[in-house]
Amino acid sequence: MSRLQRFLQPRLSAALTSNKLRDLRRSGLEAWRRLGRYPHQVSVWLRVDDPYAYLLLQALPTLEADFGLRISLRMLGSGSPDTTPEPERLTQFSGHDATRLARWHGLDAPTSWQANAKDLALAERLLIALELSDQEASVMEQARDVLRALWRKDHPALQQYQDELAINMSSAKFDADSIASHLKRNADKQRQLGHYASAMLHYAGEWYWGIDRLDYLSRRLTSLNLGTASAQWSTHIDGHFLVSDAERLADLRALDAELDVYFSYRSPYSYLALSRIRLLAEHYGIVLRLKPVLPMVMRGLPVPTIKRLYILLDSKREADLLDLDFGRICDPVGAGVEHCLAVTHAVLTQSEKLALDFAESACAAIWHEGRDLSHL
Repeated sequence: MSRLQRFLQPRLSAALTSNKLRDLRRSGLEAWRRLGRYPHQVSVWLRVDDPYAYLLLQALPTLEADFGLRISLRMLGSGSPDTTPEPERLTQFSGHDATRLARWHGLDAPTSWQANAKDLALAERLLIALELSDQEASVMEQARDVLRALWRKDHPALQQYQDELAINMSSAKFDADSIASHLKRNADKQRQLGHYASAMLHYAGEWYWGIDRLDYLSRRLTSLNLGTASAQWSTHIDGHFLVSDAERLADLRALDAELDVYFSYRSPYSYLALSRIRLLAEHYGIVLRLKPVLPMVMRGLPVPTIKRLYILLDSKREADLLDLDFGRICDPVGAGVEHCLAVTHAVLTQSEKLALDFAESACAAIWHEGRDLSHL
């Protein structure tokens, strides 16, 4: 990294992630909305076979009611290779993860996230029909019910929805080419707005992923004096998930659990997670096994700018919530990562705790202090 890059990167990233800039942008968009007397507009972007989309849709009717919103539907097709380089692995993981999230939030989840191709095609057309309707009335409940029928393998219910929506599947707008063109137009529009993935909410220039980020949207809407006092969606970010009951805690500690920790020095989410992982390990007596991995770009996998930017801004709001300093960044890709990995592996031969200490310190240097670790 050149001296100029070392000088500019931390300053530019600090400006980009500045809360002052975010608040200024929000104020400008809100002033424009009021000047034009536009309603508060939220859009949800989803893919029919995405488990996270089904979980999100279960929460949206309540969000609409609590905040007096009208949420519009936008359907997407399969992800682009540059943002989803290993779709099969993502599909497998998302099913397991969505099941755990559903259990945590008390939402419905199927016993299997597999659906036959015929039902998937029908459900996709039903959701596109809802998208193309005038949407003067909310379609969130109908969209949720369509996906519920899909995942419950309730083909008669899907057929009934087709009859209720008076969809003529032989119509030209529902043939394969028309559907593909529609999904591509939506994907192109989503990219123009700054994102690429399914189960996304867009409101006034910012993106919120799935049920995990609903609390950020609800807080933003509350700051605009929308909604009721109870209109909140908590993802339980505080520490109450740590068991405090002495007897139960003793039982959990007696399990002598072990935890493999895969992390990347180039991932801001790794920086955010390491301190939480330490807290878990110390509280429950968990044995940690640190397993640092190469960043995606150093393994030949693409990470386009649109993806890096969303991850950066999303990590900033997570860091604020966790009270972690974040924003003065110096990209460690290349020699910086290699140095960190070399030190980590050397220290691991002595102590996992020392290795975790180093990993936390190095991540703080990268994501908060803006230090160039290619020059150690």
